[in-house]
Amino acid sequence: MARKQNEPEACKARGFQKGRSGNPKGRPPIIREVQEMAKDLTPALISNLFEIATDERANASARVQASVALLDRGWGRPKQSVDVKVDHNASGLANAIAAAQERMRLQAVEQQGQIIEGEIITDKRSCP
Repeated sequence: MARKQNEPEACKARGFQKGRSGNPKGRPPIIREVQEMAKDLTPALISNLFEIATDERANASARVQASVALLDRGWGRPKQSVDVKVDHNASGLANAIAAAQERMRLQAVEQQGQIIEGEIITDKRSCP
């Protein structure tokens, strides 16, 4: 994408050079270390979630959140579904294209002449 000529120099310098990664070394190692630590703590954290979810003295919101977290980790998050209506013969698209073509035809006629009460008059001298 070409840059605008009136952009300030600071804006021009922000983009990456073509063919070069903006992060050539990949993720920083600290993130991998944190992931490993979290994996090591998983059994204890699952136990904590279980205790909160089953503690009748705990806040109801905390119990629900802990229960959802346990279910998400055990069964995965629920799949999201989308209702889609598919028109295999594409008649809706064909009608939309036909309507657009008709509008374009009428615009072309308007540019050539005038439309008065549905009659096309290309030359004012030919009016009755």
